[in-house]
Amino acid sequence: MAQRAPHILIVGAGLGGLLLGQTLRKNNIHFEIFERDRSDNIRAQGWAMGLHTILDELDASIPDDMPSRDFVNHLLPLKYNYEWAWYRHDRTKKLGIRDDGSGKFLRANRARLRKWLATNMPIQYGKHAIRIEEHDDLVMVHFEDGTSATGDILIGAEGSCSPSKKYLLGGEDVIRHPHQGMINGEVILSGHDMEQQLRMGVSCYLVDASLTDETPSFFFVGLSEVFPDGKSGRYYFNIFWRDENATKKDFWTYSASSEKLYETALEKTKHLPAKFRSIVEKTGSEGIKTPPLRLYTLTMDPELLPKGRITLLGDAAHSMPTYDSSRRRGFHALIDALKLGKVLSKQQTNNTDDIRRALGDYQDEMLERGSKAAEWSNCAYDKAWSGDDAGPRIIWGMPVVPLPEQKITL
Repeated sequence: MAQRAPHILIVGAGLGGLLLGQTLRKNNIHFEIFERDRSDNIRAQGWAMGLHTILDELDASIPDDMPSRDFVNHLLPLKYNYEWAWYRHDRTKKLGIRDDGSGKFLRANRARLRKWLATNMPIQYGKHAIRIEEHDDLVMVHFEDGTSATGDILIGAEGSCSPSKKYLLGGEDVIRHPHQGMINGEVILSGHDMEQQLRMGVSCYLVDASLTDETPSFFFVGLSEVFPDGKSGRYYFNIFWRDENATKKDFWTYSASSEKLYETALEKTKHLPAKFRSIVEKTGSEGIKTPPLRLYTLTMDPELLPKGRITLLGDAAHSMPTYDSSRRRGFHALIDALKLGKVLSKQQTNNTDDIRRALGDYQDEMLERGSKAAEWSNCAYDKAWSGDDAGPRIIWGMPVVPLPEQKITL
């Protein structure tokens, strides 16, 4: 068979799959990208996430016809700099990081980020993968609608419950549920209420809400987006706590009513200063997400995953619990896409041994890096941050320092 550049199938048009597609588009590599959803707005895309150490590489990896990435800025039209704050157990001193205006990092509204990454992307919607086959030098994916696609390489980017992963592992279920309960809420704030939240953390903030060292609990609040009027915006919060029963698939929060979840949220924050608990009180039961986000942990030894014409990306390969719902997960999916894009852009042959070697090297690094991040997420919030040196020392690639108050006026 004559050798040629491989045709690539990307199954899953989340952040990682889309960025991989953009890197392939930039390098004129033949690919198809499939998404199980029937349109781009069926599912909520999460809230916001930080981008930092990959920004230069991101800019260099996307086609010239992409609009400015300023589009994804969750603070627009406000002119304040990004800020990530956190409060230790005493809940008095404000620590964290604040952008100096140099653009070292940005916090992206996740829906805007996905829309930006979907620019000029030939996404085929309504393509739910149900079966994968390998024949000689080809890979075939079958979809629920009766259609199929054939290529030389298949990238499984379908999320934690990836059909590609299931195929590679022979049906083995390696997903775990962390011992961490969670409640999520969303509310629109304006005027004084929004100013108060911005003062506590322009982009987001994290509070150690533990009552004792034996009952670790944390409270995360983030600004998802500012509305065009510049005086109102959409906020979200996550309350999470250690609970050994949360490892069960039928943990009580997943079947609880919004009223019950709201009562629990009030109970778990009632000891906090009024400025922190006010956002929960203003959310009400109508703003509570039912069911709350499901948390997964997925780590795999590189030896567990076969090497060949099929590999994985993002949550399909490594998934981690995190207070910010998708912050670390989404970030590592983007890293995967950038690294895999470089590998595929150099792949000029469909020779099986060459592909196995190239994808295998990517896979080993990706699994090791992702598994380390997942293990860190598993233990980072398993203890209260009651000590003077407790909590994170590096956020978004920058050292944590005391943050002076700044004047906020809308």
